[in-house]
Amino acid sequence: MKAHRLAKGFRTTAMLWCVLLLAAGAMAGIKNMAVVVSAGSKLSDVSLADLSKLCKGVQKAWPDGKAFTLVMKDPESPDMHVAAQKLFDAPPGEIKAIIAKLNESRLTVKMVENDEDLLRTVGATPGAAGIIDVYSINSSVKVLRVDGKLPFDLGYALKGN
Repeated sequence: MKAHRLAKGFRTTAMLWCVLLLAAGAMAGIKNMAVVVSAGSKLSDVSLADLSKLCKGVQKAWPDGKAFTLVMKDPESPDMHVAAQKLFDAPPGEIKAIIAKLNESRLTVKMVENDEDLLRTVGATPGAAGIIDVYSINSSVKVLRVDGKLPFDLGYALKGN
């Protein structure tokens, strides 16, 4: 009887650990993406609606008149999935086609392979904004608030998985 209670307690503890490990794995998949501009930019905040207009080519320049350039990694990658969907207001399978059309119409969307290239491109391109994992940010860029919120704030628009 005592062995039965021990075995039952062990199973309960093992199940609890499994649940905790699964939850931790799920949390590890959540990415906080940030909108970054060059460190010298005077911009500090952008609304999600305005950022979406810029990304979709409806608006072609920042309020200060600088031409807008979007720098991003593959929009269909797991990191970019949610942010790209919100910025382009389109399902993942259609975003690359939208970007191709935008590039034909002279709005520039620069695709890069990795975070280092993204940071370098944003820093060197006047009017560029990049979408990047917050853990890759360095001093060459500054994070824009989106709708008044930073990436770790509750309700931040570009948090996803």
